Amino acid sequence: MSDKLRILQRQPRRISITLSHSVHEALTLRSDEEGRSVSNLCAFLLEEALLDRRSQAVEVMPGYKLMHNGHSLPNELPRRM
Repeated sequence: MSDKLRILQRQPRRISITLSHSVHEALTLRSDEEGRSVSNLCAFLLEEALLDRRSQAVEVMPGYKLMHNGHSLPNELPRRM
């Protein structure tokens, strides 16, 4: 795999979501309290939720865990650079 392709695969990805007014307000308040952007807070919360859920999964074979919904996932998330 070329170095350029590896770098492209590690770059953060952008997504768009629709939130209720109350959720957006709660995120805005918390991000102000923590001194971070709403985007950064959302990325942090999503990553934490995935790690927490992964820790609750059952290992079904080396390197993979079975989630409560029946999906299997690798034991580790890719690290952000």
